[in-house]
Amino acid sequence: MSESQQKMILDILLTGQRITVLQLSTKPVYSMYGGKRISELKEKGIDVKDHWVDAENGKRYKEYFLQKAEIKRLKRGKNGKSKKRVA
Repeated sequence: MSESQQKMILDILLTGQRITVLQLSTKPVYSMYGGKRISELKEKGIDVKDHWVDAENGKRYKEYFLQKAEIKRLKRGKNGKSKKRVA
């Protein structure tokens, strides 16, 4: 299950969306371990960034995202395109 949840999370991040662990616990991912799934993506070499957000009620939560350069790098890898090699 964790592999499919990782893929769903990565697919969301590749669209440029920012997500929170609370959002990951609902449709379409339904993961009660969103933070763990994000950590697993990082362990695989995906440069998932995060920052703290201050909510209006005074609480804080982390928001996860991919920078544009990382999205391009990952999409380039998915399409099988690679950089030119110099002989």
